[in-house]
Amino acid sequence: MKTLRRNMLAIPIIVWIGLLVGTPLIFVFVLSFLSRDNLGNIVVAFTLDNYKRIFDPIYIRVFFNSFLLATLTGLVTLLIGYPVAYITSGLNPKRRAVSIALIMLPFWLSSLLRTYGWIILLGNTGIINNILVGLNIIEKPLNMMYKFGTTLVGTAYMLIPFMIIAIFNSVDKLDRSYLEASYDLGAGRLKTFFNITIPLTLPGIFGGFTLVFIPALGLFFISDLLGGGKTIFLGNLINTQVTKGRNRPLGAAFSILMIVLVLVVLFIYSRAAKREEGGLFQ
Repeated sequence: MKTLRRNMLAIPIIVWIGLLVGTPLIFVFVLSFLSRDNLGNIVVAFTLDNYKRIFDPIYIRVFFNSFLLATLTGLVTLLIGYPVAYITSGLNPKRRAVSIALIMLPFWLSSLLRTYGWIILLGNTGIINNILVGLNIIEKPLNMMYKFGTTLVGTAYMLIPFMIIAIFNSVDKLDRSYLEASYDLGAGRLKTFFNITIPLTLPGIFGGFTLVFIPALGLFFISDLLGGGKTIFLGNLINTQVTKGRNRPLGAAFSILMIVLVLVVLFIYSRAAKREEGGLFQ
């Protein structure tokens, strides 16, 4: 009886999620199989041309750029975020709370505003160049904007809190008795860290990488502002096809491709998490 009541209570939530998520998804899926006329108007005529165009070498390059950016963003945030999460987990409760609040503080500001902050820092007339020129370290401003590396910096900065929080939760739940046992057996701090701490916190690493990788595929405004549109990514391509290109069916097909990529990443994460969880209890 209790189970039936719980299921009944879940029905409104399921219906609400179905309306908000399922309906647009079905619309995009159907749209990806439609055509358009010369004026960009949608024509109700079934076609697979939109999916065939995905395999065009130009679009394959866009896919590679997006995959590379998302992967590098995950690695950069991992290298920076793991030490931060590890150190934060070892603080006393008050300092830990303050640290977590500071880590989450950027989310209180608009992501677009934070991106413009990087333009103020890295632009030819930005703060960094003005300081370097003022100190006579350089004669003319450094060209730091509108590059792949600048886009990577902006994307990593935008998403690093996800990585830190995911790893922090994993490190915070770490059974310290394993570390003490490793020390008692003669292992040093470095060996214990790589042989005990890292393997036991792999679920947090996988989770953080997934939380960073997925949104990194679609943050098109960062590459527009910091990258200058010189390198096209999947998010930029979808936005351009839907707005300027007036080719919503093709944009819908690329959206479905992005959803498939996300599902693949989630599947790999779930398999890796189950394998690590099973390995801990063997």
